[in-house]
Amino acid sequence: MPLRVLDVLLAGMGEIKVAHGEGVLGCIGLGSCVGVVLYDAATGKGALAHVMLPEPPLGESDEMPGKYATTAVPALLKELGTPAHALSRLKAMLIGGAELFQNRQHALQIGTRNVEQLHRLLEAHRIPIIFEDTGGHHGRSFELDLATGQLTLRVVGQAPVVHNLAMAMMILAKAS
Repeated sequence: MPLRVLDVLLAGMGEIKVAHGEGVLGCIGLGSCVGVVLYDAATGKGALAHVMLPEPPLGESDEMPGKYATTAVPALLKELGTPAHALSRLKAMLIGGAELFQNRQHALQIGTRNVEQLHRLLEAHRIPIIFEDTGGHHGRSFELDLATGQLTLRVVGQAPVVHNLAMAMMILAKAS
């Protein structure tokens, strides 16, 4: 069997990346930022945003919709083109949202606030989260192979861990 060599589409801060079928999506160096992936099993399409902040400050333009949780989720939905009546067939993955500094004030806990905002938005759209590795005090990087459902997670100071999400991603395809 030939070895599959695929380019990884890495989303930098505030960026959105989209892959279809055989694509690999990923983020490097997530601290308080959160990589949020939405996957549509019916189309095999996945979209990733590298979210930096929960919401934009007043008056900020949305030139980079992936930068803020409140603009990233609608932008990912638009990229996927999933009809509104079928949003529940999407699957979400959240990675990052660490608190690298000891902040006691909630307003300064960017990682925690990013994760909370993404939870609210995904719940409002009835999109289930099938994988989450958030919080803590260490940065993370990951790659998700859309063809195999293999997610490779790297946490600073730890050995890489591979999670097989194929079943969770395929459950939706069989139910559609």
